[in-house]
Amino acid sequence: GGIGNTTLAQLVFNDTQFKDYSRVWVYVSRTFDLNKISNSIVSQVSEEQSQMTEKEMIQKRLGKVLAGKKILIVLDDLWEKDPSKLDELKSMLKVGEGGEVVVIITTRDEGIAKKIRTIEPYKIEPLTNDMCWTIIKHKSAFDDKPYKDRLELIGREIARKCGGVALAAQSIGYILQTRMSDEWESVKNSEIWNVLALQDESSPHHVPASLMLSYSSMPPYLKLCFAYCAFFPE
Repeated sequence: GGIGNTTLAQLVFNDTQFKDYSRVWVYVSRTFDLNKISNSIVSQVSEEQSQMTEKEMIQKRLGKVLAGKKILIVLDDLWEKDPSKLDELKSMLKVGEGGEVVVIITTRDEGIAKKIRTIEPYKIEPLTNDMCWTIIKHKSAFDDKPYKDRLELIGREIARKCGGVALAAQSIGYILQTRMSDEWESVKNSEIWNVLALQDESSPHHVPASLMLSYSSMPPYLKLCFAYCAFFPE
């Protein structure tokens, strides 16, 4: 998570190559719901709200909506591993005579990508430590700070802890924007890096250390907002 799958998909989604296409973006998430995905596609293409519940009705409506059109569909953050459900998803998106449906799927799981692919999946590699440091420098307004030589030594150590994840480097950079050199040191030495490194990344409770550090540095009134949001489903 945070390595850049969604960001890359957004760049493709907004590319001029697809300027003549109808464009649809569906956030899939951990809860795989074919009816929800179908209704979202129908609503976005037809620009009319769709809340149908009968699978056959949805399939028929989807066929009409997709027929004869050029459509780009992004299904973002797919977690479903069941091959039968993935096959059903693929067949659902093959409807529409005389049209062209291009589907991009993002997932954190290489196994899912191999099950649903029609071409070779594109795997985003982690950033180098130097790339992470470049992001941190930019987001932390490093060039305006005093004691750059000392800060760079600390900053490069922090960049190494980001593990090549762009989101981690970005969120850490924002934290460091208002911090003095001794506070950069405390971010580098935070126990959060070690505690969260022990968690399984596939766990729904896994939180990148950089995001936990961001949360820890928030003023109390903002933490209350996050506590409130926690009442709602993902």
